[in-house]
Amino acid sequence: MGSPDFALPSLDALVASGRFRPSLVVSQPDRPRGRGRSVTPTPVRARALDLGIPTLTMDRSTYAAGIARIAEAAPEFIAVVAFGVILRRDLLEMPEHGCINVHASLLPRHRGVAPIQAAILAGDGVTGCTTMRIDEGVDTGPMLLREEIPIRADDTAGTLSTRLAGLGAGLLVRTFDGLLDGSVTPVAQDPALATSTKKIRKSDGAIDWTGDAAEVARRVRAMTPWPSAFTALRGTRVILGRVAGHAGPSSGRPGEIVALKPLRVACGSGQVEILELRPEGRRAMTAAEYVAGHRVAVGDVFAPTGAD
Repeated sequence: MGSPDFALPSLDALVASGRFRPSLVVSQPDRPRGRGRSVTPTPVRARALDLGIPTLTMDRSTYAAGIARIAEAAPEFIAVVAFGVILRRDLLEMPEHGCINVHASLLPRHRGVAPIQAAILAGDGVTGCTTMRIDEGVDTGPMLLREEIPIRADDTAGTLSTRLAGLGAGLLVRTFDGLLDGSVTPVAQDPALATSTKKIRKSDGAIDWTGDAAEVARRVRAMTPWPSAFTALRGTRVILGRVAGHAGPSSGRPGEIVALKPLRVACGSGQVEILELRPEGRRAMTAAEYVAGHRVAVGDVFAPTGAD
């Protein structure tokens, strides 16, 4: 059970294992996607179709019918990777070995829907994946295997997601093997160590220049590639690409451009160096290209702007 790109390595790993080829792949319904808004399957369903694996689409409105179809498959395991629909007890209790989830954090830290962005925003030095047996809570089930990786200084939510997807895929196969041979046993989470995440919205990309420079830089990385981090100059929205935070005292008002080569912006504490950006409706460009083509001057001020 999975939908987005993050789940593809897990599907591929199960197939490649030769031991756990899925008898059924369940994904969210086909929807309009892309600029042409053509109706297309999720990445997971598209891959399953290419592999010749039977598929089922399912959401909250078709849950009951979906349960009946899954029961026909008589699953021993159900792997759940970024499926996007909450599972009820009737499904959780169906497979012999349970519903096994790949979660992109070191549980119980960063439970919820946006663990990758949350880890970057929090300034964590490491993150990882955890496999767990799903219960009726939000990522509260007993843990099975955990593996960590460092968060690199230049990691965005996109690059970190790619690395975690691969990590989780290997962890999933090892979890299945360990449950079968008895080498993996469930371990209860410590609720005292738990933190929760919230759904990322477009408005979360708005840059607050009154913050610390390191916080601003982390927000840019956490909001890349979606919803992207943004600010505005002279009423035009600017999407921030790569930035670097620099500690120390501020030499201007929050949001004020204090240098052009390199392009540096004052924060509440420290400065952010902008390396790449994209004016709304234009292509991405380097800071030098932006300065040369947009009459940017020291003393100009990037201002907050609302999300659509």
